[in-house]
Amino acid sequence: MLQKPFDQIQLSDVTQLITLSVAESATLEYKQSLPGDTDEAKKEFLADISAFANARGGDIIFGVKTGLNDKGQNTGIPQSLVAIEIDSSDQIKQKLENVIRTGIAPRIKIQIREFTLENDGGFIFLIRVPKSLSAPHMVTYKNSSRFFTRNSAGKHQLDVEEIRSAFLANEAHAERIKRFREERLARIVADETPVLLMSTSRMVLHIVPIESFINRHRFDLSSAYNQLRISFPLIRNHGNEFRYNIDGFLNFQCEENSPSKGYTQIFSNGTVESVCADVLSSRNGKRGLASTYYEKQITQTTGHILKGYRELGMTGQVAVSLSLLGCRDSLLAVNVRLEEGGHPLDRDAVIMQEVVFETSIQDTRKALKPLFDQLWNAYGYPRSLNFTKDGIWEPH
Repeated sequence: MLQKPFDQIQLSDVTQLITLSVAESATLEYKQSLPGDTDEAKKEFLADISAFANARGGDIIFGVKTGLNDKGQNTGIPQSLVAIEIDSSDQIKQKLENVIRTGIAPRIKIQIREFTLENDGGFIFLIRVPKSLSAPHMVTYKNSSRFFTRNSAGKHQLDVEEIRSAFLANEAHAERIKRFREERLARIVADETPVLLMSTSRMVLHIVPIESFINRHRFDLSSAYNQLRISFPLIRNHGNEFRYNIDGFLNFQCEENSPSKGYTQIFSNGTVESVCADVLSSRNGKRGLASTYYEKQITQTTGHILKGYRELGMTGQVAVSLSLLGCRDSLLAVNVRLEEGGHPLDRDAVIMQEVVFETSIQDTRKALKPLFDQLWNAYGYPRSLNFTKDGIWEPH
């Protein structure tokens, strides 16, 4: 896999793979041409896509010729770019996306880019397949029912025991993330936080980089002080104190002799926990959560953190979740008034189902909409009224 955020990859990055003779691997594959229109060609393409998703994720580059050994076998070492002659790159991308959408279950969300070869007048294509939290994925095209995975030797079909292990592993990964979140929320409720917080009413944002969390990868944060200080902000208040701690790096807001309004903890595996303890406001004797304001703040904070990940070279999928603690009986505030059409929150802890997307995502607000919908659901609304039914953000 190219070690760059997807939207930052250039044609020069692909040509460098050829210059350096970077061979195919568990996360990288070359194809000289696009998949054909026959059923067998489509099944082979879907097997490649699902194998990456069921393993560690990876990149497939179409338009790269590889070498052959003395026996005529593919060496996996790139030799040259081969221009793909087509009329419309958009039609090709749509066609490939349609094949993937209808031929694999559960669905896999991939990213596709094309690069123009100006001297040849053609294109090459790059498909990035993320490691999936919904694995294993099955090829279902034309009543097929096969599972594939991938290692350094290429893809292979899973046998019964491997399929069972894949299902159990996926459940275990999801359970680990769930347990981590539950443990952290319990600590926050019990005031076992890195700094003393000013209020028991709290909003908690968790962002978990899935691959590094699952693989227990630790990032060296020791030389990234300025990046950590700037790129991992608090939800609402500006941090004015920063320090390393046993968990990683801490950014928090502190006034002399006063409890903190919030903090952002960056763990050594890249997981982020951002807590706002100044979440409710009072008006006419009622406590309210400012929906529009916090949708903006959560969107901005998440965007900054994703950018921080990219600057630190962290790519792949993240699981993003939102929780409200100690906000029972509060109302949802729309603009400056408390909306009478809603209902008071009926519990002390509201834990929303996480959403999963890529660190390279462009429209962060749209990706976070399911979380905002759940927040409004908790206050008696069918969805966030700051979005139109078409998903366009038009705040009250």
